[in-house]
Amino acid sequence: MNNNILTIMGIDLVDINLFPSSIVEEILQNVSVLLTTIIGSVPLDRNLGLNATFIDEPTPRAMANLHIFAHQTIQRYEPRVEVTEVDFLPHPDAALDGRLYPRAVVRILDEFIT
Repeated sequence: MNNNILTIMGIDLVDINLFPSSIVEEILQNVSVLLTTIIGSVPLDRNLGLNATFIDEPTPRAMANLHIFAHQTIQRYEPRVEVTEVDFLPHPDAALDGRLYPRAVVRILDEFIT
């Protein structure tokens, strides 16, 4: 497996570490925050997060919109990565719970690999 390819699930927010030990840990944390934050909920940056207009839309439309929002948000707020894939997985603890859980696959750009 390529060391600069990361898969991040938007199910649960990772524990915030104010002093990440590596660029990989920092990027994992940043993308996780982006996938679990709704736009407008961060006081000092109301544009950070995912646009929530997809909520209560039919699942195919919601998936299409969330795919676009996740891709754009990651590219905007984490310029050290290239988004290679955004898809959705069911929550491992709940079958058919009606919620979408994004999974992003990103590649850390070569200039940020140490």
